[in-house]
Amino acid sequence: MAAIAHAGSHRSKQFASGPLALAGIAVFTFLVCYFRSFVFPKAPVLSWGDHLGFFYNGARIVSGELPYRDYFEIVSPGTDLIYAFLIKCFGLRTWVPNLLMAVVGAAMACIITVAARRVLRGTLSLLPALLFTGFILYASLDPTHHWFSTLAVMCAMLVLLDGTSMPRIAAAGALCGLAACFTQSKGATAVLSFLAYFLWKTRRDRSAANNLGAETYDCGRKCLTLCGAAAGVFFAVNAYFIGSAGLQRWLYCIIIFPLRYYPAPTINNWRVVLFDFQSHGGALKWISYPFVYITVPLVYILFFLVMYRQRLRWPLVPWDRLVLIALTGLGMFLAIASAPSMKRLSTAGAPAMILLAWLLDEWWLNRTRKVPPVFNYGAKKIRAERLLLLAVAAFALEPALHNQLRPHGYLNLPAGRTAFSDRLLYAEYAWVLANTHPGQFFFGMPPFYTAFYLRNPAATDAVESTEYTRPEQVAALVQALKSHPVPLLILNKSLDLMYPADPSSDHAGAFRAYVLQNYRLVLRFPTGDDVWQKI
Repeated sequence: MAAIAHAGSHRSKQFASGPLALAGIAVFTFLVCYFRSFVFPKAPVLSWGDHLGFFYNGARIVSGELPYRDYFEIVSPGTDLIYAFLIKCFGLRTWVPNLLMAVVGAAMACIITVAARRVLRGTLSLLPALLFTGFILYASLDPTHHWFSTLAVMCAMLVLLDGTSMPRIAAAGALCGLAACFTQSKGATAVLSFLAYFLWKTRRDRSAANNLGAETYDCGRKCLTLCGAAAGVFFAVNAYFIGSAGLQRWLYCIIIFPLRYYPAPTINNWRVVLFDFQSHGGALKWISYPFVYITVPLVYILFFLVMYRQRLRWPLVPWDRLVLIALTGLGMFLAIASAPSMKRLSTAGAPAMILLAWLLDEWWLNRTRKVPPVFNYGAKKIRAERLLLLAVAAFALEPALHNQLRPHGYLNLPAGRTAFSDRLLYAEYAWVLANTHPGQFFFGMPPFYTAFYLRNPAATDAVESTEYTRPEQVAALVQALKSHPVPLLILNKSLDLMYPADPSSDHAGAFRAYVLQNYRLVLRFPTGDDVWQKI
């Protein structure tokens, strides 16, 4: 029986470390995302998230507009450029963001598995990707800059896991610069994480070094190479937009505004935790939400505590790779820590899943070391790992199966035939479809621009009764509404905007006066959206 258990363990490890397992993980994640976002065979389910704003920005670029110069943007232009490229290739279709998220999810699962194989062996190396698919992606199928920058940072981490030669460091720096082209803060914190890793590695190796000066010089070269490559890629991508909008305007949009005004709305500060939990339904959120909010920040802290206590007792553990994974995840977490919504926190969760699997593995090994060796412990461990993998895979499949089995309504929108799982949104979209036409000027909810081929005449796509909306933006918006025929406005909870709770932070007075003078409230949807029709 011992020989049988050993043979089974060998076959299991061989399969888990092979290309078939990697391909299987990628296909599994892609299918889970696809069947959550589409009704078989190809009807896209209406998606609702921040990505639709970036999707419309891509359409604006295709039509000749540029970020910072012609429309307001607070992140680097990478996401807008990706959507502009996809619109050029496939058109402004509702299935484009849904399919893009499935591809991004599959790519993330591949990278997680390859990274996990550097520190885990056997079937347990597949667990992080399954945890990612089942728990991390549960409430974050939102292909925005957060996921694109995370993908670039994870690739940079993967490059450094196999060594810190100068070409690898240059490649990692370029990937950090690419990450900053999507989310400038995440690219910056990734650079800081890798710098901290170089300093830690140099300090650890100094005890065995004969020439401390050479070690210090080598660390300095690595840091300069990383920073230089990151800055070079970042400014190369942004140079054209800096030239078109001006350096001062570009700095205001991506640095000054995010630091000073971005946290003003509830969804952009720590209060988003409660708001986000209340806005999502489904029984699985009672499992997924606590799991993500507990594991993502705490696993990093727990790992460093374990390393501090056990690094001398466990000399064969690849501490350098584990520290790199932990610092990468911690850096991504710090980039979103001020507003830890579920979807933002999820984008910092991939390294945490690898560390969680490693901690589970070490706990099992420590448990078995405390008792006399028994021939069937290997078989028990294999069975436990397989049961855990099956349970997580079943959890990941549940939302996909639920989406396929639930009833849907369908509308032939200008952007393509679209499925609706929410009857209230179906009724609202049906009304908008009957009362608008493609190319019409419109201002209000960003999801309507791409679905109905509507045009926003203003540089901004929303008005807040907080410091997030600046007086100069309100003045430009009112001027745009005066200069273009805008027959309809659809505003979410417009009475809150018309009667702000905190007038001291409200700068929307001119917009409010113009709307009340030139539009009348004609319809209120149960979703909270209000229709204002021009008088």
